[in-house]
Amino acid sequence: MAEALNDAPVYVAVSKDVGESRLTLLWALRNLRVKKLLLLHVHQLILMTPSSSGLEQSEIDAIQESELTSLYESLYKYRDICEDEGVIQQDVDILPYRANNVGEGIVELIYQNNIKKLIMGAAADSHYSEGMAHITSSKAEYVIRYAPHSCKIWLVCYGNLIQTREGRFDLVGSESSSSLHGLDSAVIPYEGEGRAEHITVPHAQSSYEEGSTSGIETLYYEEQRRRLEFEELKRENEQRNKIRREREEAISSSFGVTQILYDEEVICRRKAEAELSRAKTEIEDMKRVQKEMLEMFQKEREMFQKERDETIKTTEELLRHLNLDTGESSSHSPSSPLQWSDSDEPPQYFRCPISKEVMKNPHVAADGHTYEADEFKRWLSNGGVNSPMTNLRLKNHNLTPNLVLRSAIIDWLQQHPRFYD
Repeated sequence: MAEALNDAPVYVAVSKDVGESRLTLLWALRNLRVKKLLLLHVHQLILMTPSSSGLEQSEIDAIQESELTSLYESLYKYRDICEDEGVIQQDVDILPYRANNVGEGIVELIYQNNIKKLIMGAAADSHYSEGMAHITSSKAEYVIRYAPHSCKIWLVCYGNLIQTREGRFDLVGSESSSSLHGLDSAVIPYEGEGRAEHITVPHAQSSYEEGSTSGIETLYYEEQRRRLEFEELKRENEQRNKIRREREEAISSSFGVTQILYDEEVICRRKAEAELSRAKTEIEDMKRVQKEMLEMFQKEREMFQKERDETIKTTEELLRHLNLDTGESSSHSPSSPLQWSDSDEPPQYFRCPISKEVMKNPHVAADGHTYEADEFKRWLSNGGVNSPMTNLRLKNHNLTPNLVLRSAIIDWLQQHPRFYD
């Protein structure tokens, strides 16, 4: 049996981080006679769906492919360490495995591959202390509890052996167990992804034979109890995982509906904000237009008041020059209320600023000065845009009849009939 154990391949449980398991692997290579070595790695499953992650399936596939590539790169680095220690590449295999729990995955691999020799970490290297005798890794504790007795386990930390769990190889396929009377080989299937395990099952014996095999039966039934415990634990774990997946799917579905409602709310809010912004802009534009119209109205009003004031001023000046005597109007002739000087020259403001002739149809322009209507129109038709008097640009080309001045001119001409002679 010792020769069979020596020929059994060595399995070393390693993590993805080469720095965490490098010293564990080196201890196995330097302390055990290795003919065949398998790098065992359990990769924890990460459930990722488009509904739960918000990613496309192609993106999820790319992420998982990237993780798998990174994992194999790490395992190849472990293989390089083995080659550096003198192990040829053909004697080093890689055994990756996916499971929900690392400890459970290692135990499953032990049953599936009938592993006889396993080296794994007892704790993180940073937790090592001199004289350390207890394991702190929950994964190692799980494996020690549920792994079959036929597997010998070395627990290593920081390159130092912490504990060894000796295997009991007389129960499974050994020469001593096969020579015992009443022990036949039977197959008990393993309810997982693994293969069936060959173990021995006792039959009815004589009292002597029963006494000689009672220790083996005790170990066998203990092994069966541990296997049943492991299977029960596995079923419970699968049930918990199922419930967790259903809960995640329910949450994901609820989240999906909530997300849809949220997206619709966001769209409606954005539309409302856009409408509000547009309304605010329109209101601001209306206010600006109203302000401009008010300013323009005020300017026109001021201009009208200015023109009116200039017209009043011109009329008052005209009346002053005409020497209108309102207090003695009753003594004047009804047809001639105005009294003029004896001079034959008309007042200067009777003459048009453009033609210098006495006006017949005087009109007030936008600059506040009075012109002969036809002369002013001729001025405009010849390209005039500025005032003939102020040389400033005319605000408009409107003309207003100056009836007071026209009446005064007519009265003066009646009193000076020889003027045109």
